[in-house]
Amino acid sequence: MLVVGLGATEAVAERALTSVPFKDGFESGTTAAFPRKGVDGTGVVSVTAAPGGNGGKAVRFAMPDDGKSYRTEIATARVPYGSYRYTFRNYLPVDWIRYDAQTIVSQWHGGAGTYPAVVLAVKGDRWVMIVHWKTGADTTDESKRPANEVKYDLGPVRFGHWNQWSFDITWSTAKTTGSITARLDGAQVGSHRGPNSYHQDTAPYHKIGLYRPNWQAKKGHKAGGTPAVVNYYDDVTITAIAPGAAAPPPAAPTPSATVTSAPEPSGASVPPSAQASTSALATAPAAPGSKPDAEDAIPLDDGSAKDTANVTGKDTANDATPLAASGASSRTPLVLAFGGVLLAAGLFILFRSRAMGALRRADSRRR
Repeated sequence: MLVVGLGATEAVAERALTSVPFKDGFESGTTAAFPRKGVDGTGVVSVTAAPGGNGGKAVRFAMPDDGKSYRTEIATARVPYGSYRYTFRNYLPVDWIRYDAQTIVSQWHGGAGTYPAVVLAVKGDRWVMIVHWKTGADTTDESKRPANEVKYDLGPVRFGHWNQWSFDITWSTAKTTGSITARLDGAQVGSHRGPNSYHQDTAPYHKIGLYRPNWQAKKGHKAGGTPAVVNYYDDVTITAIAPGAAAPPPAAPTPSATVTSAPEPSGASVPPSAQASTSALATAPAAPGSKPDAEDAIPLDDGSAKDTANVTGKDTANDATPLAASGASSRTPLVLAFGGVLLAAGLFILFRSRAMGALRRADSRRR
């Protein structure tokens, strides 16, 4: 039992020590590299030919407006606390129908009982980044509202275009100041410095796809009869980096379909490093059932979501409570390293014992 437990610890430690803990471009034709899959309703996750002149394959998320579908996502495995560069490309089709509440396309989630630590969403025709956090000293009841939340406007959405995203994230711990630098197509569009996690036992994992919390039936949403909302992803990578690492080289441009850029909101401009956004949304035809001033209902994970894994059939949630200021989150790398040493020592003793037994048996036969 000891070896099994340490084996699991070693698996997490190995992801931490690997310079590229995760990489998948979907050329296998499957999403098997993603251990988690969550579908609420009848949404579909499939691997298909990449649109927009990208070449190769991409994963396609399609979610119908049927009154019961609101989430269609897959997620990577966890990594220990540290600094990582999360890169990916996504593509929103030219026939995307404007929706004035948030459509979450990426989120970094800590597990049950928490809000997503970092969110990338489309709101109207704008990209939005949202950061949540909570520490052990905070007693806010998050069933009513997030303990801490800040929003950043990342600029206008381009439809029919492959968006090359890069998020350099140093996850905050009791002893580490967190930071986020968001880049789109090689240009910095937003940044955040300060707490950015719930200081649980491991850092948040990365989820991609589609999540419209306001499409839940319990929020009063009914089938709207509009076409399914669709999002494509490709080239999802997690790379371990040093804090403050240089910007990644710009990706080779890919052909775009007819590109539609949202007009700038009246009286607002997009700064090179986004600040918390208070700008109004540009006016455009809205999807049936959406409200221009719809409340942004970022989801609190209450543990009831039907997450499934491609192999084991269930999701292993990070259900630890937020740690106190002196909590173990800042000691995670040391704990993992110590577990690895114990595992190596145990294997050495096991192999040595077997070798000695074989020598004794050979000696007894010679006699």
